[in-house]
Amino acid sequence: MGDLVLVHEAPLPGGSGTWAEKVLVRSASTAHAPENLTPALAAALPVAGLTAEQSLDDLQVTAGTRLLVVGASGPTASLAVQLAKRRGAEVVAGAGPAHAERLRMLGADKVIDTHIAGWAEREERRFDAALIAASGTSQYAIGLVVDGGRLTSLTPDAPETERNITSVDLYVQPDASALRRLAELAATGELEMEIESTSIREGIDVANRVGERRSGGVKHVLKIR
Repeated sequence: MGDLVLVHEAPLPGGSGTWAEKVLVRSASTAHAPENLTPALAAALPVAGLTAEQSLDDLQVTAGTRLLVVGASGPTASLAVQLAKRRGAEVVAGAGPAHAERLRMLGADKVIDTHIAGWAEREERRFDAALIAASGTSQYAIGLVVDGGRLTSLTPDAPETERNITSVDLYVQPDASALRRLAELAATGELEMEIESTSIREGIDVANRVGERRSGGVKHVLKIR
């Protein structure tokens, strides 16, 4: 039996998909999984973790950055909250009130209810950067970004640039070295994800729920057996 590895690679060589029992990947895209990283977390982390990390790089988040994360309860955005705090940013998380306590535990300095009408008009703060992980919110969030700031959308629906704000959609790229660092953080409990393991027989139902945005902020992992 070989080593347990983490990988994100798209498109996969040969056109295979990761629902298959065996897939072909490039070794340059893989990272060895730490011994104490659970298989479920190893499976859940690559796409969400790399997307979160690359979005913060794109937004140039560093110590003191005022960051707004909209749709913060989802797996990718909640990782972005945690990683941004590790960089020393001031993080305001936008989500429904049911997720407020958990997001504060993950490091958010403030949680605002982005499910209510006019939420952007109610917010007095202005932000250096905004990360959008909820469809239909970017056009409101850009109004809270300072002139010359940055907005990155994961949905993707980045609005037209205004006031010299850099507004882009982000598409995750393979990065083995970053994946290795993320795996080490997750293995030591410094990164948290809500994961639900489901039989592959339920895969289509799970895919439909995720596609319809009914995942409840949980990262689903399919079990072959």
